[in-house]
Amino acid sequence: MTGPPPDRADEPDADGPRHGGTPGGADDAGRAGGFCPYCGAGVLPGDLFCEQCGRELSSARCARCGPAPVDPDGYCERCGLKQPTGRDHAETTAGGAAGVSDRGLRHARNEDAMVLAAAGPAGGPARGGLTVGVVCDGVSSSPRADEASSAAASTGAAVLLEALGAGTGPEAATRAAAARAAAAVAALASSPDDAPACTYVSAVVGPGGVTVGWVGDSRAYWLRSGPPGPGSRDVPGSPDRSVPTRPVPPAGAAVPEDRLPLTGSALLTEDDTAAPGVLSAWLGADAGEVEARVRTFAPRDSGAVVVCSDGLWGYLREAAALAPFTAGTAPLEAARALVRHALAAGGRDNVTVLVIPFDPPPAPAGTHLRRRND
Repeated sequence: MTGPPPDRADEPDADGPRHGGTPGGADDAGRAGGFCPYCGAGVLPGDLFCEQCGRELSSARCARCGPAPVDPDGYCERCGLKQPTGRDHAETTAGGAAGVSDRGLRHARNEDAMVLAAAGPAGGPARGGLTVGVVCDGVSSSPRADEASSAAASTGAAVLLEALGAGTGPEAATRAAAARAAAAVAALASSPDDAPACTYVSAVVGPGGVTVGWVGDSRAYWLRSGPPGPGSRDVPGSPDRSVPTRPVPPAGAAVPEDRLPLTGSALLTEDDTAAPGVLSAWLGADAGEVEARVRTFAPRDSGAVVVCSDGLWGYLREAAALAPFTAGTAPLEAARALVRHALAAGGRDNVTVLVIPFDPPPAPAGTHLRRRND
C-alpha cells in the first residue's frame, strides 16, 4: 500500500549499485568469489568459512559477489544487488485455488503477504470443502511493513482454519481472525513511533457461499464465469452488477436472509479510505480499535472469488475488467496473468492475487423459480 509512485529516477537500480560499491570488487579474487565481510580476505564461491579469520560466511552471502554484508533492506553493501527472497515472487495452491505475489518493479521488497489453505474435504468448494484466503498489504509509510503483513496473514488464516474446524460459522470466524490479526500486528510495535501497519482482506469460500472480511483497501471481487443461470437476470448496460431473483425452494432449502444473492460480477468490499490513497482503517498499534467489516454472499452461478492488493486493482478497478482473466482459465494461470498485467502496466506497487473458484450446490429437486419485477 503506497501513495503516488515515486519517480523512477529516484528508485535504486535492481541490478546496479545502491551504496556506491563497485561490482566485483577491486581484484580478480573479488570477481571470482568475493571477499570475507569480516576481515576482507578473498574467498571462493561455495566457501562456507573464511580461511583467514575462520568466520562463517553463509549468513552474509550476496547472490552476485559471494560472501558480503547485506543490509536490512536486502541490498549487498559491496555490489548493490537487491538480493532475491522467497517473497519477491511467490506462488501457492490449495483446495483448487491459487495465488501469486510479486514485488513489482518499483519497490525494494515485497510488503504484501498471502496465505491460501483448504479445510474439510479435499478439492475445495467443488467437493464440499472450504477454501480460506488472506491477503495483507503492508503500509509503506510505516516501519517494517513486510513484517506487519506477514504476521496478519499468517495469524488470520490460522485463526480462520481453527475456528471453522471447531464449527464456528464463517462470519464469526472471519471477525475473530481479523481481530487476532490486528492484535498480532499491534504487538510488533516497540513504541508509538514504531508501529508497523497493513491492510487485511479474507475470503471463506465453500458450498454455502462466500464470506469476506476486510480492513483497509485490499479488495475481494466476485467474477461470474458465464451467463446468468435460472433465477437471475443482468441489469442492461451494467456488466458489473446484476439483480438477483430469489428461487422459491422447498421447505428447509431457502437461502438464509443474511446471505446476499450474487449473480453478475461485482466488487464485494468497500475501500476504507478517507481520500484516494489515504486509509481510514488499517491494522497496527496506531490504528485504534479495529473491527473488520464482514459480508456473506450466495452466488447463483459458477465463477471465482479474486482477493487482491491494490497493486492489482490500481490497474484493473472494475470487476468487468478482471473477469476475462479468470473465465475458462485455471486458477494459477489466471493469477499469473493478472500479475503479469499489473507488471506490464507499470508495476508501481507490490501485487498479490488469489483466485478461488466456486460452483454453487445443485438446486434441490422440485425447486421452482419465480421472477421478481424490478
